[in-house]
Amino acid sequence: MKIAQKYRSETKKEKKQRWLAQAEKKASGKGAVFTVRPPVLSAEVNIVTTLVENKKAQLVVIAHDVDPIEPVVFPPALCSKMGVSYPIIKGKARLGRLVHRKTCITIAFKQFKEDKGALAKLVEASWTNYNNRYHEICGYCRGHVLGPQSMACIAKLEKAKTKEQATKLG
Repeated sequence: MKIAQKYRSETKKEKKQRWLAQAEKKASGKGAVFTVRPPVLSAEVNIVTTLVENKKAQLVVIAHDVDPIEPVVFPPALCSKMGVSYPIIKGKARLGRLVHRKTCITIAFKQFKEDKGALAKLVEASWTNYNNRYHEICGYCRGHVLGPQSMACIAKLEKAKTKEQATKLG
């Protein structure tokens, strides 16, 4: 979360100060000098989804306590498909504080020129803990165990196959 603190979005006061400084430079006769908006985190599901689909997101952070659960069901699947790492952290309020809101479901880190090493370590850690275990985590709730009717049906089909092969061979 320390790296995320560095790339928080601007508050209204900070944005106003940036605009006032820009207006003062313009009024002093230096011409229209535009200040570049600093790189920030991207928030909310629609924006994060677009970044992942366009392969501009390097890391997607997802909150665990979202209600209803539907908005956060598909980002892990999309991230694993597109090759983007995604940690799931505790508390949507913690993510909300990063983007100056009460709560936030997801945030995305884009490619930042600064802190490449720290971001790479974070991506690698989340890749090993979440992305590489995606299929293991998805199948955990059912355990890939078939019910008794399915087992009986499969046994019946296998028995019929072996009987058919025995008649063909002689």
